[in-house]
Amino acid sequence: MYRARWHSGAALAITMLFATLALALSASAGAQENQIVEVSLTQSRDSGVSGTATLKDVEGGVEVTLQMQNLPEAGIKHINHIHAGGTCADDRAGRTAPVTIPLQTITAQNDGTGSATTTIEDVSAAQLFGEDKERFILLHAETKKGEGVPPGIACADLAPLADTGGIRPAALLFAGAISVLGVAGGLFILQRRIGAEN
Repeated sequence: MYRARWHSGAALAITMLFATLALALSASAGAQENQIVEVSLTQSRDSGVSGTATLKDVEGGVEVTLQMQNLPEAGIKHINHIHAGGTCADDRAGRTAPVTIPLQTITAQNDGTGSATTTIEDVSAAQLFGEDKERFILLHAETKKGEGVPPGIACADLAPLADTGGIRPAALLFAGAISVLGVAGGLFILQRRIGAEN
């Protein structure tokens, strides 16, 4: 009787262990592909313009939504891009990096706000925030005919995800897995004690 109960408890603990590990691994892989990251665009060149960029993994790519405020003049269109090979500090010092991904143009509204959403295909948020290359999002001033690309008026660095702060989904899942294993271990010990008393 005791042996049967012991084997039953061991089987339960082992089953719980493998189920928890499988769940943690699959969810961790999913978390890598389904990231939502928000960064703040801060003013450049004393523009007073600021905002946020939300990068969200969607099927087949990444959705980038910019929401800006304090735009200087209603009706003005502002081009914006993801640049690679530099930082906001570089751009503000006059050493801007090449444009790698154009984003949808933002038109300033009467209240000084403006927004636009762009879907970038065949890339993930993790890749855009990767350590392979420095990247930043740059919102430009009004484009004027014959003057080339206008300077940036708001910027956000796409620093590697590990530096964005907060708790990553995989870390939460790992903590949950440890909790489930603790419960399984407790049940196993309890079952052994009950078996020993009988």
